[in-house]
Amino acid sequence: MMTIERAAHVLRKYNDYRRLDHEPCDPPFTATEIGQAIDVAADLLEGCIVKANIESIIMAVVRETGVTEAEMCNKGRQREFSEARAIVSWLAYHYTPMTLTAIGQRLGRDHATAIYYNKTVSTWLYDKRTNPRGRNITMKLMEELDNDTRIPNTDRTADGL
Repeated sequence: MMTIERAAHVLRKYNDYRRLDHEPCDPPFTATEIGQAIDVAADLLEGCIVKANIESIIMAVVRETGVTEAEMCNKGRQREFSEARAIVSWLAYHYTPMTLTAIGQRLGRDHATAIYYNKTVSTWLYDKRTNPRGRNITMKLMEELDNDTRIPNTDRTADGL
């Protein structure tokens, strides 16, 4: 198993060789080493891909819950509104690079509320009896995000906005 440090070293040296920034000689690494280094780099880069943005998550939660975006972001404390906000908060935290502060602001709340929502949804996922409806919706949307299916993401930038 090649380490990240070793992979970086191999790729840098090989790139220098390909650019001819070296003394004339054979490439310093075997094809197997270079292939392993590329695999390590690809695995690291794959982990950096943003699967969704908060807008696509909000639209998916609207589709599943029937709560409109305006209702979700208003000051109402009705269960269905806060449940939808909690699901958006949890999914955005786990599937985008957004901070809890940014997530809270987008939902018209502060970061402490986003923290509370994330703990709440984690409880739903851990204990099937606490909120089966919320758990089922969250699990369904997680599956869609993991499979890149019904939740479109046209903006795959690093900030997730």
